[in-house]
Amino acid sequence: MLGSMTGSFKAGLRATGGPSEPWSPDTDLQPAFWIDASDTNSYVVGYYNNLSSVTDKTGNFILSKDGTPQRAFNALNMMPAFYFNGSEAFTSDNTGPLAANGNHWAIGLFRWDQVNNSKDSAWSYEGDRTYALSAGGNNSWNGEIDYDGAQNINGLAKNVFSVPINVGTFAIVSVVFDKYSDQIYGRINGTTRTPIHAYNQSIDNTSDIRIFRNRGNHRTKGYLAEMLHVADRPGPGGKADISDVEKAEGYLAHKWGMDGSLPSNHPYKNSAP
Repeated sequence: MLGSMTGSFKAGLRATGGPSEPWSPDTDLQPAFWIDASDTNSYVVGYYNNLSSVTDKTGNFILSKDGTPQRAFNALNMMPAFYFNGSEAFTSDNTGPLAANGNHWAIGLFRWDQVNNSKDSAWSYEGDRTYALSAGGNNSWNGEIDYDGAQNINGLAKNVFSVPINVGTFAIVSVVFDKYSDQIYGRINGTTRTPIHAYNQSIDNTSDIRIFRNRGNHRTKGYLAEMLHVADRPGPGGKADISDVEKAEGYLAHKWGMDGSLPSNHPYKNSAP
């Protein structure tokens, strides 16, 4: 389980000249779900680098694997990533927290190598009112936040990204459901890349998480370095505050050598949070 020291307490220590530590999801965010290929203590590897088990670092979800995903050495910034061959996935075996009062955001660093169906996903959630981060094309990642068929957000079934992710390219993708600010949108490498849609319904808790697998059981070929989701607003401040999302983007970018992909005006372009 994650530590109990809150981000506000740590911020208070910094403000008063107390000991300072690098920003970290476990102490500054306390995510509801988190997998991390760089943390070799959070998974077990068997023969031929096949993954025997993977742990959600928050302790909220129990994960099983479809097929034999592998650990790929030196996949990004001299660190390992999880590799899926197009017929493999991680799936949770239990329900768990997805949103709080409709507020949810997720962020992942992944690379797609092949998508064979327009709904192939980097991650998806099964439930009455959930969503999937989908490719949106055949053998191309045009990208969409695909709302569950049982719900309709502001008269739309999906929110489409305005720029693609090229094949064989790692990207940091964030998805935000900010009920407090009445906004839904997606970001790529620290820039908002979808319309900001009004949020007239609330997503619900998930019955399972699917990594590199969509709700129709189609699977994606590629790599996942790290992914987490937070059952809370994207920032603790007023309307449209995304400071937590920006910190997570900066954390992933500098940890995984992706800082060059952040825009020049990103608050963590030049240094990690």
